[in-house]
Amino acid sequence: MKRTRKTILLLVALAGATLASAQDDILMKLSLDRDSILVGDQVDMTLQVSYSKSILFSFPTLGDTLMPGIEIVKTSKIDTLRNKKQEDRVNVQRKYTLTSFDGNIIYTLPKIMLTLNRGEAVDTFASNELTLKVALPPMDSTFTPNDVKPPVEYPITIAEAAPYVGGGILLLALIAFAVYYISRRSANRPLFFKPKPKEPAHIIALRALEKLKGEQLWQQGRVKEFHTRISEIIRVYIEDRYSIQAMEQTSEEILRDAELNNLCPKEHIDVLREVFYTSDLVKFAKFVPPPNENESCFQLTQQFIEKTKREQPVEPVNANNL
Repeated sequence: MKRTRKTILLLVALAGATLASAQDDILMKLSLDRDSILVGDQVDMTLQVSYSKSILFSFPTLGDTLMPGIEIVKTSKIDTLRNKKQEDRVNVQRKYTLTSFDGNIIYTLPKIMLTLNRGEAVDTFASNELTLKVALPPMDSTFTPNDVKPPVEYPITIAEAAPYVGGGILLLALIAFAVYYISRRSANRPLFFKPKPKEPAHIIALRALEKLKGEQLWQQGRVKEFHTRISEIIRVYIEDRYSIQAMEQTSEEILRDAELNNLCPKEHIDVLREVFYTSDLVKFAKFVPPPNENESCFQLTQQFIEKTKREQPVEPVNANNL
């Protein structure tokens, strides 16, 4: 009987020694920077661990919820704290930022469980227990709700009315311009400015002949160029004077249209035929006429224009302007 009692006491002593040794290998402390918060506020929970270098230890993974009603907003990195007096130990800590949106409750926070590896032996340790009070914001007892006030009406300012007034003016201007544009186009009149009157065909042709005469082309041996210019001047004149596509027609086509449509008397058509005949021989048959024929061709062209020009109406003179 005495031997059994001694055996039991020895086992209890060994277990106590083992537990004391394990507790010396690791020390753990869990703390809050304050024990009460308002709904939606945040509080830091710090887990401090001091353990021997001879063991293996790792922080637990808590996720984003510590317990129902308590959320983990942020988990800090692990901080290592050096202690020169305890070179054989490692001191680390990690902070967890907590918050809660359920008010008027006192929460008992769960213990943090740590796993300690000592060789093949595995031990589990629990932290100390904490409480956190989550309170509702205080109510103002003197506050009395007021009726909802109706909307306040303010007079319209110039800055507010300006865009609408400007838009209306612009719209009216566009409508007026559209009406003006349609009416002018319907009457085949220019939009803004009266077009400059076009010079009569004979004025343009006679001016071109004077310029050609001053260049003295055939006198310099440039006979083909001279007769080409004569042909172009008289064709442009016929096109403007009689409104036919003379620039796109051959000489024979022009003469035939002139005869069929009675554009001018027969003697003038004969003059035109002689000019075209000489010019075509020079341009296409390499004919070199004598000087007198060059001069004659110029004079006949000038004569045809003078005889067939459209006479301009003479405006009556107002006696009041005399």
